[in-house]
Amino acid sequence: MKKSSLLVSLFLLAFSYQVSAQKTDSTTVTSSVATISEPAETPDGAFTINGYVDTYYFYNLNKPESGLNGGRIFDLPHNSFSIGLVQTMITYTNGKSKVVADLTYGPNADLGNFGNYRPTLSSGLTSTAFAIKQAYLSYNITDKLAFTIGQYGTHIGYELIDAPLNFNYSLSYLFGNGPFYHTGAKLDYAASDKVGFMVGVVNGWDMLQDLNRKKSLTAQVHLTPVEGFNVYANWIGGDEYGGNSLFGDIKGSRTNLYDLTGSLEVTDKFKIGLNAAYGSFNSGAATVETGDPYTADANWKGAALYLNFAATDNFGIGLRAERFEDPKGVRYFGPFEGNEFTLTADVKLANGHFNMKPELRIDTSKNAFFETSSGGQKKSQATIGAAFVYTFDYSR
Repeated sequence: MKKSSLLVSLFLLAFSYQVSAQKTDSTTVTSSVATISEPAETPDGAFTINGYVDTYYFYNLNKPESGLNGGRIFDLPHNSFSIGLVQTMITYTNGKSKVVADLTYGPNADLGNFGNYRPTLSSGLTSTAFAIKQAYLSYNITDKLAFTIGQYGTHIGYELIDAPLNFNYSLSYLFGNGPFYHTGAKLDYAASDKVGFMVGVVNGWDMLQDLNRKKSLTAQVHLTPVEGFNVYANWIGGDEYGGNSLFGDIKGSRTNLYDLTGSLEVTDKFKIGLNAAYGSFNSGAATVETGDPYTADANWKGAALYLNFAATDNFGIGLRAERFEDPKGVRYFGPFEGNEFTLTADVKLANGHFNMKPELRIDTSKNAFFETSSGGQKKSQATIGAAFVYTFDYSR
């Protein structure tokens, strides 16, 4: 009897397992058929990740005693294999809205995002805010009007902080002495496919926090008279005292920067670019020459011409010729009046993801400005080397 009960139990257990297995197989088959017969649900948003890594090596023929190239913003080290920037930008777009988290690491991130430092932290601490290059959200109020708030790249200038987006690797004096980014809010309005406007309110130049309780205003007019020809008229103005952009500590001062940028695609292979800027600093006090550039009115100005030629799909060459003047040293490099000529080649590999950029740059100045091997100064400087940039992207 016990044996019969045991056999019945085993039979029922086996039967139960077989039914369960059939149900599982049936569900799987049904699910597979459903997947084939009905398209998968489309997600309501688009998610992308892109970024790059750049490295470089430059040799300064002056062999500066400090080991640093003069007049540079990012590619400072002489005779050293160096890392520039590591970027990861995350973008999520859903309907009319978009959010961007643009994070950067490395020496150029520290230099470019220097205004993210929070003075409320003790000097013994570092801030994760240094990694934020951009962090903003935007919303398309209408098909023509968009609202953006957060930290975003400046509208000023022809060049960008991102190496893959510039033809020349080393950056111009105009770029280095202008703002890198702003924290604030702006409205972009596309009046037509040929005319656009932007107005904004920001904490200032290169500021995560407002360090002086004064806001600056920004504006831009974008014109596209014909296809391939773009002109941008840019402006920023406000009281920048006590900030991170070396405009002194005089309350009531006024800083204005007017910037004109243009690009013309002459042919599919040849492009011309132009950048011209004029900046002024009004101290708001008696303009007495005391040796301190921030107690007297001052101005700076410059212009750069860009000529880029794509010989083939995988090889191009570009020349930048620039003049920059800051006679009273109100900007980053101190008193300077000079020129620079930069010749860059661009070799594309790995389906355009890997760029090699050999580069020769010659700088000259009105007065002795560039360091020598003995620690002295001379009126010229030449650097030669190459940059290596790899970009990546992923979307879902």
